[in-house]
Amino acid sequence: MSELNLKIDGITCPACVKLIERRISKIGGVNSVDVNLGGEATINSDQEIDLEEIKEVLSDTDYKVN
Repeated sequence: MSELNLKIDGITCPACVKLIERRISKIGGVNSVDVNLGGEATINSDQEIDLEEIKEVLSDTDYKVN
């Protein structure tokens, strides 16, 4: 099991959190995603998730992965 912690900029409301969690959870191998309003995200997965995959699923939004 792998855990990835990262920062996501542009989160302004609970709807932002839900959208990000929903999109990241669709990446293969992801078991859980927890994002807070401060932009801190924790992703638990069966395998290591490539940061580029996360950026790709958020590419058409205003959210930026740091």
